[in-house]
Amino acid sequence: MRRTPSQEDQQFEEENTRTPSRRRRVLDEDEENQLADHPEIPKIRRASRYQDPVAPSARRRQSPQSAQRARLERPQTDMSVDEDQLMRRRAQLRKEQRAKGEDTTLRRPAPRKAPVKRGQTTVRKPKVYIDNTYDKAPDEEFEEPHPRVQQTTTLRKPRPRRPVAAYHVPTIQESHKRIERRERRTQHALFDRFQYFLQNRPLLVTIGGILAAILILPLLISSLIRTPQTTVGHFPNPVIGQPGTHETPIPVDPNKIVVTPPNNGHPAPPVLASSAYLLDADTGKTLYAANPTTRIPMMSTTKLMTALLTVEKGNLDRSVTINTSMSRDLNELSADSSVMGIKPGETYTIRELMYGLMLVSGNDAAIIIADADAGSVPRFVDQMNQRAQQLGLRDTHFRNPHGLMEDGHYSSAHDLAILGEHAFNNSQIQQISATKEYHVTATRQHAEHFLQNGNQFMYWYPGVNGGKTGWDAAANFLQVISCTRNNHHLIGVVMHTVDWWTDMRDLMNWGFNTFTWISPREINANVHAIPWAAEWTYFHSDTRERTIPMGTNGRYYVYTQYGIAGPIMSYFDKNQGLKKFGYPISEVTTASTTTISQRFERATIQCDVKSQQCKTA
Repeated sequence: MRRTPSQEDQQFEEENTRTPSRRRRVLDEDEENQLADHPEIPKIRRASRYQDPVAPSARRRQSPQSAQRARLERPQTDMSVDEDQLMRRRAQLRKEQRAKGEDTTLRRPAPRKAPVKRGQTTVRKPKVYIDNTYDKAPDEEFEEPHPRVQQTTTLRKPRPRRPVAAYHVPTIQESHKRIERRERRTQHALFDRFQYFLQNRPLLVTIGGILAAILILPLLISSLIRTPQTTVGHFPNPVIGQPGTHETPIPVDPNKIVVTPPNNGHPAPPVLASSAYLLDADTGKTLYAANPTTRIPMMSTTKLMTALLTVEKGNLDRSVTINTSMSRDLNELSADSSVMGIKPGETYTIRELMYGLMLVSGNDAAIIIADADAGSVPRFVDQMNQRAQQLGLRDTHFRNPHGLMEDGHYSSAHDLAILGEHAFNNSQIQQISATKEYHVTATRQHAEHFLQNGNQFMYWYPGVNGGKTGWDAAANFLQVISCTRNNHHLIGVVMHTVDWWTDMRDLMNWGFNTFTWISPREINANVHAIPWAAEWTYFHSDTRERTIPMGTNGRYYVYTQYGIAGPIMSYFDKNQGLKKFGYPISEVTTASTTTISQRFERATIQCDVKSQQCKTA
């Protein structure tokens, strides 16, 4: 039978009174140490809660759970409680517990923390220092905290925390000072090291001996053994201001090459190439030479020797089938190599291969010709070097039949001119190299090929009847040109130039003594298109105002092929230059021992050499 609420409350109170074992027992010091060392006991212990009696009137209105929570709550300071009665009640409870052998110390429960909601900022309260004073009962043998606690609260203002820096950040002034100190230390260290070298005489003597050996030994070796020139420069032009009569031969290098300039009243043109040469193929005279024996990679101009050996063996109409050995040699060519387009298993005549060799500079055609004529490429290269010795080409050595750059593969401007003379004097080579377009018709034995001559010089300069070019697809261009005008045959060579049309035109004009202005820029724009002009930006730099430096104090005008220098050039520049005087049309002449003059299109400039004073005549 269910009890009434009053009976349940009374029974609950009696159980709490009779069952002190449910309360927390106070542990002695040894037990506390043992529990503190136990691994399953947390390091922070919770305090016991107060168990205060609840008034009967309030107990009747509460459920057992509410009554239990009320007894466990901390007493409020504003409640009116009979303190003496409460103390006697607690003392009686403790006596009953001691009589049964148990003792319990009531401890203040730990305050509950309110839950923190999402997005809510938790503010940490400053620490509160509480001084508690307890009253003792006279009949008690132990201390019991009095429920009325006197609290003394001391609030301390928290100190602001300074950010801890990982390192000190210097200011700009400190950084400059540190840099200055470092520079001073470096300067002192260098100065000390320099002083050490100056004071160390054995070391100075050793360094001086090494430098002397480096400077003197090459001179001694060059005097004993002839070595090719390796420096890049220009052959010194005749001094501007002297008459242009060059009747006395001019020796230019250890090979005893004698230069016989034409007597045409023009100074020798400067060139932009590393090496240049102009040969009179009718007389064998050297008309111009600039670094003629400098050994330079000659690239595709190598094919002149390949063509010469091929035609000297004769029978250009014999057939060649591309076999397995030839195919292996073709596969060794670089991917960007210029080719005719030969495929394994095809059959061509030597003549068709010669057109592919000379017009489109086919490296594959050179490989097939070498294999067909000598049985292998190395044997054909040996024949090329033997023929070079027979022709007196002392600064030439071949490593392949096509001209791809390779160590030990080189030639000189002088040797290429001699080689070009022998090659273009052969009617078959001259005819093939002068052909602008050639069509290889398709047959059962090979595919169709359209071949166009890559020698651009023959498309705009009059009289060109042959030639071979070379280019590394960068800044180095070579060409060997055969040109005939008025029954006068010239062979021109320029090696490693950035402006082949200006160099070769100036050399040919000077050798032929014809200085009529001919420009690939104007012909390409007004007469007819020049193949591959776009690769050279349509020759946009070839204007009449174009000049080339001459030495340290001179300027050469390509339009009239005359130069100006000295006080005449200073006076020319200070007085509106081309706008007032026009282009120079003569060399400098000497009117007296102290007076020089030069004619221009619109006036003549006279200058006194001593006073450096000039005037317009």
